[in-house]
Formats: sequence, C-alpha cells, structure tokens
Amino acid sequence: MSDAPLLAIDRLTKVFVTRRGFPIPRTVSVRAVDSVSLTLGRGEALGIVGESGCGKSTLARVALRLLPPDGGGVRLDGEDVLAASPARLRQLRVRMQIVFQDPASALDPRQRIGCSLAEPMRVHGIARGAAAITRVRALLDEVGLPATALDRFPHEFSGGQRQRIGIARALALGPDLIFADEPVSALDVSVQAQILALLADLKARRNLSFVFISHDLGVIRYFCQRAAVMYLGRVVETGPADALLDTPLHPYTDLLRRSSPVPDPAAAIAMQLQEGEPPSPINPPSGCHFHPRCPHATDHCRAVAPSLVEITPGRSVACHLHAPATHT
Repeated sequence: MSDAPLLAIDRLTKVFVTRRGFPIPRTVSVRAVDSVSLTLGRGEALGIVGESGCGKSTLARVALRLLPPDGGGVRLDGEDVLAASPARLRQLRVRMQIVFQDPASALDPRQRIGCSLAEPMRVHGIARGAAAITRVRALLDEVGLPATALDRFPHEFSGGQRQRIGIARALALGPDLIFADEPVSALDVSVQAQILALLADLKARRNLSFVFISHDLGVIRYFCQRAAVMYLGRVVETGPADALLDTPLHPYTDLLRRSSPVPDPAAAIAMQLQEGEPPSPINPPSGCHFHPRCPHATDHCRAVAPSLVEITPGRSVACHLHAPATHT
C-alpha cells in the first residue's frame, strides 16, 4: 500500500468555451488540459514545466477542483477527488493546498495576517481563539517571520515576505500535498533562492509532496525529483528531473533546455528550428502539436498525434522519433 501514489491524475481534461470574432462572433473551444495523466509519490516533488499558456496552472486548479473538469479522474490516496461530495471535498482540502504565484493578490488586503492564517483552522474546526493564535505564531516562526507579523496587513510586507505568508497559510491545515504554482517567479533572484530553500526544508521536515509548476528549468532541477513537460495542454515528456534536462528525448524539451540562460554566452548552442510563432491553442496544429516548430517533423507527425509511451524505466515521451517500433 505504501508504494501506491499519493496523487494519481488520469486523462484529466479541461476545455474552455468562449466567443471570439468581430463583427460576427463564433464559439471556439480551447483544450487547456488535454488528457493528462501523472502520478506523485509520498514525499516527492514533481515539476511541471512549459511555456506560458501550456496549461500548467489550469492542470493544478482542475486537480484541486478549483475549476470543474471536462473529463478524466483525480485520486488522492485512491479516493476519487472529482466525485467527492461538497462535505467530503472540504475534508480532502485539509490534505491538499496551493501556493499561488502572486502573493499580493492571493491575500485579502483588508485582513490582518493573523486572521488570514487562523481562518482555515476555524473553518475546518482545527483551532479557535487563543489556540489558533498559538498555532499562527508557530507557523510564522516556521516560515521565518516574527510573531508581530500577525497584527499587520499584507501591504506592509515585501513580496518575499508575502510569499512566506502564503506558504504559512498552505501549511496551516497540515497538508500532505501542496501545489506550488510558480511560487518564486514574481520574486527577485536572491529572494527566490531563500523561498526555494524554505520550501525544500519544509518538504524534508514535514515529508510533504509537491506538484511544482515553473517555467524555470533551474528551479525544477533544484527542487524536483521528477519532471513533466507540457505543450499546448499535453504532456510530451516525463522522467527524473536531472535525466530529462540533461538528455531530453522530446524536441520541445530540448528547445526549452537550449533556450535557458547560461552563465557563459560562448557555451550557448543554437537549435535549428523552422520559422513560426507558437501556435494558437484555439486552433492547434493537427497531429503532434509541436510539428510546426520541430526540425525533425515528418508527414506522420503532421497527421498522427503521438501517445506518451515509456521508452526506458521511468522515462516516457510522446514523439514519433521514439516510437516503440524504432527500438525493436
């Protein structure tokens, strides 16, 4: 039983429908999350990486049922999260929390920090009054803030301090799983390092599991044991973070790696790409969504979408270049 994943996402799908066009608008749909399947073990950090708009944040919100899904399943310790009743979902939320990208907008500007941190304890019947304040002080200390912070408002803190408050709020209920949605992207580099060190320390001490969303490959390499790469709503590669970033199998993963800043400009290696902008998610390319930007694209890539298949133990890729038939 201990080998079973803490979180299992199975073919999760989310479609947004909107009206576009002038003067005669038409209904269009966007498959923001397109049949995504992932697993997360206890005490593990899984990185989700990809360009802006690829569906990373939507995946987190649908998995937490902050947005309704359009297909697929999510299981926490084997229990179906998407089928849970409102009362049961409230109980499950104790075990899975989220840290948002922008701590300024995630905190109520009219609510003192002590009230913000005590509120989830009160809502879930964990602690009230003096007991809740005692727990709030302990949380503030755990994330490196003084106890005096509980009487202050969010605007009185720096961006890094506000993110520490967001982390404390996510910890308030003692969760097993935290979705971290670009938690350091809005911070200065020096502050990013501090927050990442704090999260790594909390992960080790509390045995937390993380789904860590980022577009920064260096952050993924530092914090995560495994990684999944998303492109236009689909997972195109998964595997151990170091192996995936050192020896990418999918051309898109290789593009991300080569596009990352390097300390020595002379060491940068240009990747030959066909011309063209990233395609619109409203009208994605046929077959493999990446084929307009891929230097290895064939007619088969343009016609048939590749499935995510395991190439070596622990490593999977959705690319016809690595189809099983080529390894027989």
